[in-house]
Amino acid sequence: MKIRIGLFLLALLGLLTSPAIAAEQAQEWEVLNPTGVVKQANIKPAARPDTLEGKTIVFRWNGKHNGNNFLQRLTELMAEKYPSAKIVKAWEVDPSLNKISGNKVESKRIAKALKDMGADLVIASQCD
Repeated sequence: MKIRIGLFLLALLGLLTSPAIAAEQAQEWEVLNPTGVVKQANIKPAARPDTLEGKTIVFRWNGKHNGNNFLQRLTELMAEKYPSAKIVKAWEVDPSLNKISGNKVESKRIAKALKDMGADLVIASQCD
């Protein structure tokens, strides 16, 4: 054990006194903030309807487990409370919408499809 420690110290001393290390120049580093610059934009929220009577309410499920069960019950309750509202279950109308979009292009496609269903209001569920 003493021999190993002695050899280690001898090797370390050799490295510290080596001409290559002594001749080394000081390094210059530039530290960057990896979070980047956040640009904030002020946006005006969409107007909220005064009532849901006579409105088209689109329910969207992203395909996660039990989200459809939650939305199914919610559509029943909304139909009872707002009998003149049109209830649309997007997961039944267009099954291609039943997923997590994953990218900007797919998100825009899903949003357009929901809008094309005549939605005055969209209620979505992300359940696990």
